[in-house]
Amino acid sequence: PLAGAPVPAPLRRLLEHPDAEPLVATLEAYLDRAGDARAAAEALFIHRTSLYHRLRRIERIAGVDLRDGDDRLLMHVALRIRRLPG
Repeated sequence: PLAGAPVPAPLRRLLEHPDAEPLVATLEAYLDRAGDARAAAEALFIHRTSLYHRLRRIERIAGVDLRDGDDRLLMHVALRIRRLPG
């Protein structure tokens, strides 16, 4: 967390899930490529259908709608802050 900032509840739910590692990697790949499913699937070496399946799982687990700009922004910023040292 940045300066003691709490992890937003949607990201916390995702991080606490047993399948967190591949799902977080999927979400990061998707968001880092501005929602370009083709580019994200290629970066992850998976078929686009698999990517869409993972994204729906992420939405269910985290309780977000990745078609909503505010939800995408929340998750992307929270993931970026999580990467910061300290």
